[in-house]
Amino acid sequence: MTKQSVLLVDDEDLLRLSLKANLGREGFEIAVAANAETALLMLHARQYDLLLTDYLMEGIDGIALMKRAKELYSEIKVIVFSGLEDEELTDAILRLGADDFFVKPIVFDELLERVSKVLLS
Repeated sequence: MTKQSVLLVDDEDLLRLSLKANLGREGFEIAVAANAETALLMLHARQYDLLLTDYLMEGIDGIALMKRAKELYSEIKVIVFSGLEDEELTDAILRLGADDFFVKPIVFDELLERVSKVLLS
């Protein structure tokens, strides 16, 4: 069975490295990017099963990244996360095509449950 691939995009080094290690231990193939610009280059090079991205980043934000990823690969699953807790933002992100949205801080067991659920849908 092929490992499911995840492109993780976050500008916080510690969070990015921690999630990469934890998701990798769970059997996912993890690629990481510190910003959306790098993530777009990676998306042009290959397809991923899941884009897991922060919402607020310098330059291109997570929503713009999600839209471009879906233009390249309509079947890519997307989970957006943010430190902002705002019901209108959550609704907007889901309406724009995200498969899930959650608020930081990230509890790994909850993230793993959401990633598994989204990838199985």
